[in-house]
Amino acid sequence: MGKVIAICNPKGGTAKTSTAVNLACAFTTINKKVLLVDFDPQRSASVALGYEYADVEHNIATCIFDNVPIDKCITPYLKGGFDVVLSSDDLVALPTELKERVNPHLALYDTLKPIVDKYDYIIIDTPATLNFITQCALCACDYLLITVSCDLFAIDSMYALIDKYASIKIEGLAHCNLVGIIRTLYDKDQPLSKAISFELEQSFQELLFKTCISYNQKISESSSAACPILIYDRTSTASIEYLSLCGEFIKKIRKLAN
Repeated sequence: MGKVIAICNPKGGTAKTSTAVNLACAFTTINKKVLLVDFDPQRSASVALGYEYADVEHNIATCIFDNVPIDKCITPYLKGGFDVVLSSDDLVALPTELKERVNPHLALYDTLKPIVDKYDYIIIDTPATLNFITQCALCACDYLLITVSCDLFAIDSMYALIDKYASIKIEGLAHCNLVGIIRTLYDKDQPLSKAISFELEQSFQELLFKTCISYNQKISESSSAACPILIYDRTSTASIEYLSLCGEFIKKIRKLAN
């Protein structure tokens, strides 16, 4: 059965989308079948891969709102070897559109259920906010991966997310496990970055991924080129780090399973 991963942090600029896109690409390098779901109304992952609104007829919003089968919303991303479900800014209407639905928090879970067994990994990119859309992603996933840039505001938002994760678990709304926290935009030459990284190591220990994603201009360049860093520059430090993250992630979920 496929594993569903939600990548979250309510703060913007913590490399959620870069991590979602490049982790999807990294999994394909070890012959895994991967689906990337853009569940952000700002369409960050869709744009990062070079897609426009007019490129597809159906997206995650039409799937949930209009009951379009998820199979009709899947687009092959040939450059990276994985599939994508694109987003729409219509997704902001999710709380209103679902207010009459039974168990609205399971909207994304129910949407993905028919195709979970067709993939090894389904990765959900989430918005930079702790709202109902993010809650739906948490309720749809098996594993939560938190990205945290090495700055104070990202730390605060991370704790808010962990509190939300804990509360929906206590309420029995979600079955996901927190697989770990990944440090992003790490700059070893900045004292504050090093201090925050050390604080995270002391506070979260085994929950913190050993892999760090360093601040790297190549990642911004790859986004401008509308492709993952692993395709844009396979030999870059960022590519090596995302491949390392992929391997460490697999080890962590095996440990959780045992």
